[in-house]
Amino acid sequence: MAKKPDRTFYQKQWQKESLMKILLPVDGSECSLKTLEWAARTFNPKQTEYYLLKVISITPDMIQVEYDVTDATKALNIAKQQLEDAGCKVAQIAYIFGDIVDRISDYADEIRADQIVIGSHGRTGLSKLLMGSVSIALMERSRYPVTVYRNVEKSPAPKIVASLQK
Repeated sequence: MAKKPDRTFYQKQWQKESLMKILLPVDGSECSLKTLEWAARTFNPKQTEYYLLKVISITPDMIQVEYDVTDATKALNIAKQQLEDAGCKVAQIAYIFGDIVDRISDYADEIRADQIVIGSHGRTGLSKLLMGSVSIALMERSRYPVTVYRNVEKSPAPKIVASLQK
């Protein structure tokens, strides 16, 4: 007769499978690094694994694409190091090409993210109108909870601008 696994076996299995998957889109900006810093302080490092993503916009200029890939790799490695230095587990880093909001949403589906945490540059007025807002578009399109972090040092707005779940 086979021996039944003890309770600790099931607890270990549950703990292994219960890590929260946080998708952190990065762009190498100070805003992005501050968002990483906030996430590392906010989420329990023993129960969270991070997925770092850099989306590269498609351009017809191949030389520009080479620079973009180099910049993406650098930004991802810096972000990974920052999280690991804070004691966090980075499960995966990746860069992909395409529309930023669509690719973030697709990647969240691929990894089955529990949450997306993204920084807000805090643009207002004409610059927001011309450049758009990735975080707002992501909140509208994503089927996963999206937390938008805004650096309080940069502006007097609250740290968490929005955290929505559909």
